[in-house]
Amino acid sequence: MSKKELYMDKEAGYFSNVRWDVISLIPKGEHRILEVGCGEGNTLIKLRELQKAGEIVGMELNEEILQDNINMLDAALIGDVEEIELTFEEGYFDYIIFADVLEHLVNPADVLKRYAPYLKDTGYVIASIPNVKNYRVLLDLVLYDKFEYADSGILDRSHLRFFTRREIRNLFTRAGLNIVSIQSGFGGGHLGNLDRRLNNSLGKYLPGASFLTVQYLVRATMGKNSAALS
Repeated sequence: MSKKELYMDKEAGYFSNVRWDVISLIPKGEHRILEVGCGEGNTLIKLRELQKAGEIVGMELNEEILQDNINMLDAALIGDVEEIELTFEEGYFDYIIFADVLEHLVNPADVLKRYAPYLKDTGYVIASIPNVKNYRVLLDLVLYDKFEYADSGILDRSHLRFFTRREIRNLFTRAGLNIVSIQSGFGGGHLGNLDRRLNNSLGKYLPGASFLTVQYLVRATMGKNSAALS
């Protein structure tokens, strides 16, 4: 089965989400932003609407997913992130976004390493990565001997890699990137809100965040000096 075929049966919402968590990490400015695996491009379009981007470039495996919004981008790259060769000059982008992308790749460290030179010295990689250490996955595994793939979420059947916080740090280190911050995301809905409240209440006393976290939001730089992790 080809990579394209893996995504053929995904619901429309899988590709249309606006990633407000990612947007919150980018200040206003005429930034040049590349989003790898941009889906319909709605996050990039919203970044420009909010005056957080001056130039938006989207990369997507399947042109059909992006076609309705392709003219709203300054450039669109169609193809496999692990095969496309960028034609931009090095140091071109202020931000390169990998929102729920790295876990779908055969060799995510090589992709990060290959794309990082296209960041400005002051630029950032922003990535969101699912946490396989989440208690819902562990409970199913320990209590029910179940590791069942799904259409979306942590055990999305199109995921090729699985990460914990520690493995995320190792991934970025292998790619030569310095992590500036790692934030926990708890998902939406009632259960996500409950997990967030539990973490806020108990996180100072128990190592609960790593079990409650649905995904990590990572900000990293090419620079040699990184701030304390949060």
